[in-house]
Amino acid sequence: MIKKRNQRGFYMLETLISTMLFFTVCFTLLPIQYHLFLEKKIIHEETAVIYFLSEELHKALLYQPDEMKYIYHDVISTPITIEYTSTPPLLKGCVTWINAKQTKQTKCLHGKSI
Repeated sequence: MIKKRNQRGFYMLETLISTMLFFTVCFTLLPIQYHLFLEKKIIHEETAVIYFLSEELHKALLYQPDEMKYIYHDVISTPITIEYTSTPPLLKGCVTWINAKQTKQTKCLHGKSI
């Protein structure tokens, strides 16, 4: 009778330790996985936005823009703003948007007309 009680206690302790280990792994890996997901999304958005800015800068070099500031809603999930600054012979195009971490991000490219 005493041996059975000790075995039950051992199994309860083993179950408790394995449950604690499971939750420790879950609470450690899930935030890391979410952070990696956000970083991957930020890199994907940045790549799409810079590519779009490059295309728009090429168009702006060929046809001088009427306005110096444009807002686009269909490039990524948040609106992006492209602003041009002209200092001959260079045209500077800067794009600004709010990334997946809700921080304002700005990237600029320079172009020179031939």
